[in-house]
Amino acid sequence: MKKQSLVGFLFAVNICSSVYGQWQPVNNNTATVTTTNVGIGVANPDAKLHVGGGVRFNDWARIGGNTDGYAWKLGISGNVITRGGQVILGADNNDRIGIGLTNPDAKLHVNGSMRVNDWMRIGGNTDGYAWKLGVSGNIITRGGNVILAANPNDLVGIGSTRIPAGFKMAVQGKIIAEDLKVLQFQHWPDYVFRKDYTLLPLNCLEQHILEKGHLPGIPSAKVIEENGGFDLGEMQRKMLEKIEELSLYVIELNKKVLALEAQNQGLSDKVKH
Repeated sequence: MKKQSLVGFLFAVNICSSVYGQWQPVNNNTATVTTTNVGIGVANPDAKLHVGGGVRFNDWARIGGNTDGYAWKLGISGNVITRGGQVILGADNNDRIGIGLTNPDAKLHVNGSMRVNDWMRIGGNTDGYAWKLGVSGNIITRGGNVILAANPNDLVGIGSTRIPAGFKMAVQGKIIAEDLKVLQFQHWPDYVFRKDYTLLPLNCLEQHILEKGHLPGIPSAKVIEENGGFDLGEMQRKMLEKIEELSLYVIELNKKVLALEAQNQGLSDKVKH
């Protein structure tokens, strides 16, 4: 009986010595483990510390912290990743994430530029409103209807995603504005008032109208319909050209009227004498 007790005692001492020998005290507050991996709740740990269950910290835990200053600090006062003293990623107690800052004022707050390789949706509440940003185009929809769209070629559609070739913006519907400026620099019709400008005789103008049904240089209704509309700037230029030609016709007719009045006045004076 004494022999068995002695064997059990030596076995227990050996186990304790073996377990304790895995820990090497450094000072009163620090100890290091000498085994390769430590397992809590697992028999075969595959990391320096392998926990087979949850872990709870009453203060904070730091992950990393190598020579380049990179560290992820988890704690009850917030979470933060830093590198060289600069914040990379932070999170506060209100489940808000900050990239580049520790005091985010939204669910995701980025202190700097952001790149998305695919697409990102903003919104999407109960009325179907959503702004979808992506490499294949950007679009705002409400209730399944397109409000605003833009494609990768910097073309914008209002009310539609279809933008005809050659146009920067397409509007599906009417437009109202307090002011509208059309940039038109070339071929502005001041040339009508030059001395070398040939004004079409009125009888020729009349003949063209009788045959064609529209003014010379102005597209017919059929042509406008076939082209799907007309260029506002170009049409304004043509209309001003016709107004200036009309002014020349009026001036010429006024000269003739004055000449006839003078002639009639001369004949009247002769009759009196």
